[in-house]
Amino acid sequence: MMGKFIYVYFFVCFTSLSSCKTEPLMSLEAEDVNGTVVQETTPFTQTPFKIKDVVLKGDTLIAKVQYSGGCGNHTFEIEKIGFLMKSLPPKQSIKITHLSDKDPCRALILEELKFYIGDFRGTPSGTTVLLLENWNQQIIYSY
Repeated sequence: MMGKFIYVYFFVCFTSLSSCKTEPLMSLEAEDVNGTVVQETTPFTQTPFKIKDVVLKGDTLIAKVQYSGGCGNHTFEIEKIGFLMKSLPPKQSIKITHLSDKDPCRALILEELKFYIGDFRGTPSGTTVLLLENWNQQIIYSY
């Protein structure tokens, strides 16, 4: 009787486990409902760089930067740091941010970047002093 019970127990366990269906997880490169392909991407992280030179031409800040890389994706953004300082002329702290997807290459890249800075005007017309992070000179922006 005990032997018959063990056989029945194993039969029930085997059939219940083998009858379970699992559905495969959606792959990261599957098409979504709109037909666009979704691919796995490496997140961008903040990466060090050096500012070699800065020049203003009208509403454009031209910065020569140097960074390590050569085989990955790199983007640069310019943004305000804090609020406009109430001084004469007004001052605005700004910074350039370098984002990269963990570029494993080690070549030294020298690149010229151009940024629109019209959004950093402290008054409708006149002058604003831009204080660029990691740059030791004030940038006099007259418009």
